[in-house]
Amino acid sequence: MEQSKTAIIDIGSNTVRLVLYKELGSAIEEFRNVKAPLRLRRFLDAESKMSEEGIGLLLEALHNFKEVLDYYDVTEVECTATAAVRQAANRDAIIEKVKKETGFYIRLLSGEEEASYGLTAVLKTMPADNGLTIDIGGGSTEITLFENRKLKHSFSFPFGVVSLKEQFIAEDRMKPKEQKKMAEYIQSELKKFDWLEKAPDGVIAAIGGSARNLANVQQLKESYPPLGVHGYELTVEALDQLRTELSPLSYSEFEKVDGLSNERADLILPAIEVFYQLAIHTKANGLLVSSRGLRDGIMLERTKEGVYETAADVKRNGIKRLLKIYGHDTKHHYQMMKLTKNMLRGFEQEGIIEVTDKERFIIEQAAALFYLGEYISSNSKSRHTFYLLINSLFDGFTHWEKAYISLTASFTNNSTLKQYLEEFNGWFSKEEIQKMREYGALLKLCFSLNSSKRSIVSDLNVKRENNYLVITVYCEGSELAERYQSDKQKRHLEKALQKTIKMEFKRIEIS
Repeated sequence: MEQSKTAIIDIGSNTVRLVLYKELGSAIEEFRNVKAPLRLRRFLDAESKMSEEGIGLLLEALHNFKEVLDYYDVTEVECTATAAVRQAANRDAIIEKVKKETGFYIRLLSGEEEASYGLTAVLKTMPADNGLTIDIGGGSTEITLFENRKLKHSFSFPFGVVSLKEQFIAEDRMKPKEQKKMAEYIQSELKKFDWLEKAPDGVIAAIGGSARNLANVQQLKESYPPLGVHGYELTVEALDQLRTELSPLSYSEFEKVDGLSNERADLILPAIEVFYQLAIHTKANGLLVSSRGLRDGIMLERTKEGVYETAADVKRNGIKRLLKIYGHDTKHHYQMMKLTKNMLRGFEQEGIIEVTDKERFIIEQAAALFYLGEYISSNSKSRHTFYLLINSLFDGFTHWEKAYISLTASFTNNSTLKQYLEEFNGWFSKEEIQKMREYGALLKLCFSLNSSKRSIVSDLNVKRENNYLVITVYCEGSELAERYQSDKQKRHLEKALQKTIKMEFKRIEIS
């Protein structure tokens, strides 16, 4: 299927951004991201009219975006605007001028639409079934409540990181009194809605650059593995500590904080305050950071393929997205899934291993991704798979699950597994690592049973005989490659299970 290219222009109060996407069925992949941190809200005067200087900067950015779009030959463009233009008294004149001078028609999003798109991004890329979402912009903050993956309430609050800074922080260092007043104001706004009394399941999904930036800072502090920020859990205790450490700093001192973006340094304190006050007000566990937001929500609304009724659906779609993005062999993927299911079933029936429903689901997803890095190099497919997966965006999975799948899907031997595990010190118990070793070796054997990539194995059967296991493999065609590779690779599973395995191949005549 040919990939189509689409662009979203997001005119926000703090940043104006152009994002280019590739579409392939239900999968979307961002491939270019150009931003201009214009802080348009500062160009609104006392009557909320945007100045000519602000409009001029916006037009300059849009002309630049037009050149980028022409270079990449992208003709399908959606241009949206949020709080800064929405709140401008002369918004109609701005929209008309932009249309006349650039050809872009601005779709002005309401606060409710903005919140809805953010929620779509969360529900289609994260595993939470119940909770709150928060998206802090420059001039507004959208909060939603969702239950059973359905929107229940939403509201666009009339404050954002830029407006809070302008209202409460007078100089380049926030004073304790200013922080206290800001906190009281935020709490007074939150208390207006009884549906914000408690975060369902303790979950707050945080959208936007401020949340991503805080996650970067905290991950560097923790020497966190390179799993990205999407799905990262920023606890309320970590938020409190960041608030304590960063609040006394001046803007010049912020430049020394590892992971903190220079262009966002003077706005991070209002962001922390909003996140922290919402967390303690709703008794949440902290933030579940989402790297997907408004723009992704718009794109995901466009894609009609895929089912997103449950968290498991989101995970399956996330795996399908990875397979499409990296051009994996679809036929081989389904063969790996089939062989893994059959072998797991056989081992369970013979009492060799016990598999929980959670483990079964994770292992089946690992089977789909097993040796995904083979397309980079067949000689180093394990290492390429491991680093490719841990650095990829895993829609729907927690970071623990992402690490587990990445380690299992790249299994080559026990020594390499131990080497990869060094980045995840303390993440897994001895029992979990042993299971990982067993499942990884099982997947490697299944992979060898499709080494010619012809899917000739139609079925397999596992039987315990005396002190060894017999795996009977039924083939529809010549199994020379599969026989050779499985005899070679079975030793990893023998070591993991402490059992001798005998492979038997039987040819099935094709009618």
